[in-house]
Amino acid sequence: MDTGQPKKEMFETPETTFKGPCAKPPDEIHTPLEYFKNFITDDMLLLLMEQTNLYSVQNSNHLRNVNTTVKELEILIGLYLRMGLCQMPGNRAYWENDTRCPMVADNMSRNRFQTLLGSLHFTDNTDLLHRDAEDKCWKICPWLEMFRNQCLDIQMVPFKGTHSPIRQYVKGKPHPWGLKIWARCSSSGMLHDFVVYQGGTGKKTLLGIGGDVVESCVKLCQLSKTTKFLLITSPQPHVFVSLKMKKSLAQRGRGSVDARVNKEESMVIVKWYDNKSVTLISSYCATEPQDTIRRWSKSGKAFVEVKRPHIVKEYNTFMGGIDLLDACIARYKYHMKSQRWYLYLFWQTTMLGVVNAWLIYRRDCKLLGVQKVRVGVPEDVQTDEVAHWPVKCEKRGRCKNCKVNATTTLCEKCDARLCFTEERNCFKSYYYQR
Repeated sequence: MDTGQPKKEMFETPETTFKGPCAKPPDEIHTPLEYFKNFITDDMLLLLMEQTNLYSVQNSNHLRNVNTTVKELEILIGLYLRMGLCQMPGNRAYWENDTRCPMVADNMSRNRFQTLLGSLHFTDNTDLLHRDAEDKCWKICPWLEMFRNQCLDIQMVPFKGTHSPIRQYVKGKPHPWGLKIWARCSSSGMLHDFVVYQGGTGKKTLLGIGGDVVESCVKLCQLSKTTKFLLITSPQPHVFVSLKMKKSLAQRGRGSVDARVNKEESMVIVKWYDNKSVTLISSYCATEPQDTIRRWSKSGKAFVEVKRPHIVKEYNTFMGGIDLLDACIARYKYHMKSQRWYLYLFWQTTMLGVVNAWLIYRRDCKLLGVQKVRVGVPEDVQTDEVAHWPVKCEKRGRCKNCKVNATTTLCEKCDARLCFTEERNCFKSYYYQR
């Protein structure tokens, strides 16, 4: 889509409906952890481990290394997700005697947890050669780029601190103060792409900030020939001069519409006037077939029939992906306070990975006809060698390993009965000798 004045020969009356192929079913269902690892990958955790250890040395007077590992960082992320399920007013409450949460306190000490939080880092502060002076998110840029590559409307990350150079205020939002993220989502709430808004550059463009973002979304969508997109935008009137002006549509009355198609880029631009004019861009639908909807008329004090283009119907049908994504995140997100503002983006990407993994897991189960979604402990969690503590219970049960002895010892994490005596140690055999 050109940012300048479009040529008349580029746009024609819409005659074609653009279509794309549907998603193909997967070969098999993987565990939920494997789906999560598709977004928070081992390479990302390795980067986090290296930079965290490096930062701890650089930030210490005695050159002390926090000496963390990928496995410990996985535990840290797991503790954060658990905190979202059982939220308390502060981090320390999870280790206090009166409010102790065993699934948090038993997996990491409070001092170690606080030490890791204070050392989390994503890039080398001393590497001035590879730092972009105009990039305000350079401290977390490598992590964001790696996460964005795994993902390929506006989303607000709640943040009230005053130390962030990219903090924004958006009136009318549930969290008006925050870090703004331009996101591209499907109607299911799945995140496909995002850009962190770092504030205006001071340069005036024909499309404005919102229009530039929409244009970049269009170009990103068209990189994949199988992607269908439908975007709503409000470009400045002089950009699309071939479309009728707002006053002209208003004079024709509610339901008036004008549209143009760019066949070279398989894109249609439609302007429709209801209470006010709206502009939509799509790669697969245009104005036809039109239908009618009921609208309240203030002047006539009654409902009237208004013509609606097909592109508006499609938008109303599939809109709400961003709102659905935000709702899924807000349901179990723990607000970890920090003076380092970029850590809010780190925890946000973690929650985005969880939501995306869950949505893809459910989609694959549906495509393969899996009726019951797994709710137990998957095998890859059973063999992770983390926090499998033997505890005593009142009810006896058959050992899951030897299938012979009845025992009152079970794994606190997996809820599996296992022998744990001097003669036999099925607990060790079941978890550590596979």
